[in-house]
Amino acid sequence: SLSSSSHTAYAQGSSGLFPSFSPTRQVTRAEAAQMLYRLLPEQGRPASAGAYADVPEGAWYAKAVTTLADLGVLEAQDGMLDTGRPVTRGEFTRYIACFFPLRTDGQLFPDVDENDPNAPFIRSAQAYGWAQGGSDGLFHPDDTISRAAAVVLLNRALGRTADRAYIDQNHPAFYVDVAPSSWYYYDVCEAAIPHRHTDSGSGEQWTSHTARTAVPKDGLQMADGWLYCYDAARGDVVREATVGTHYFNSSGRFTTGNNELDSWLRKIVLARTVETQTQEQKLRALYLYTRDSFTYLRRPPYEMGVYDYMETDALRILETGYGNCYCYAALFWYLSRWIGYDATIYNGTVGVRRSPHSWVEISLNGKAYIFDTELEMAYRRKKRFDVNLYKFYDAGNSWNYRRPQQGGAQM
Repeated sequence: SLSSSSHTAYAQGSSGLFPSFSPTRQVTRAEAAQMLYRLLPEQGRPASAGAYADVPEGAWYAKAVTTLADLGVLEAQDGMLDTGRPVTRGEFTRYIACFFPLRTDGQLFPDVDENDPNAPFIRSAQAYGWAQGGSDGLFHPDDTISRAAAVVLLNRALGRTADRAYIDQNHPAFYVDVAPSSWYYYDVCEAAIPHRHTDSGSGEQWTSHTARTAVPKDGLQMADGWLYCYDAARGDVVREATVGTHYFNSSGRFTTGNNELDSWLRKIVLARTVETQTQEQKLRALYLYTRDSFTYLRRPPYEMGVYDYMETDALRILETGYGNCYCYAALFWYLSRWIGYDATIYNGTVGVRRSPHSWVEISLNGKAYIFDTELEMAYRRKKRFDVNLYKFYDAGNSWNYRRPQQGGAQM
């Protein structure tokens, strides 16, 4: 039988400050076996396990799949266990039901055929009350099961009910891809966090839990090429909300609102920066990338103060390799925001001739610094390597940057 008294963790996510649980990913036979193996008491595990052609010795799942196969839960075919194959809802139900006395007093769901080899186990699970249909009344036995659905089903079978009040107060789990508002959040906490509990008439009450070893700092930070904003008070990243001028989506990631552009920006940041760099070192690397990676192409200027070109022009320079000052500024504006700066882009003029121009400014320690990738590129092309318009503080307005009266764009 499976252990239900000791609430150990039987499902795990990735490690690191911003771990993921992959709740929508399909469960493989190896993963299903690993979940169940973690719930087996020591005395329920065979002393030795058989050998199978497709299970390498030393594989992370080897002990689990061979043990479950020897117990008759996983079936072998031609000496192989097919460990990488996704598991269906019917199969996963059978795996769990193998550890319970088989009941025949349940009702089959309309879409479960009597001749389905999993039917007796689905019927038994329905009788116990932990195999339930969807809103359509069907069980969908041939659909692959996700990690989220798997832990919900297994928690029901074990009678493990997460203590929502305790979890809301203590935030024991954090996964970037498991929002507290998701339907499976509490079940993931129950499955992934080792905890002590007492039983009450209304369900279990947690008394303690194994604390997280790694907790993100409060505020903005990068992870795997994405910008997040961790809210320590909530124990989660900010989702579907704006912090400063940054909007974070339901996954907790800063987004430009354009998936194609987001993909470009993340790839650039991953390719041109490393995690050990400071934020300003990353900014410098992205400035040099923007300055040196493209070719100037003259295009008609925009009317001064217009700010609807950034998305189009950033994509234009990325896709073609060519652009004018508006393209250079738009791309660097997005890149600097991608790593957490509240950058402002301007569409004004520069120089004594008041030439139409676009550039980026970032306020640091109360000072507004100019970042002009295109103009510095132009001077370098003329062999003027003494011109430095990175983090340029123009106290005397020697370059005659003129900003439109209504300001620049930050959003």
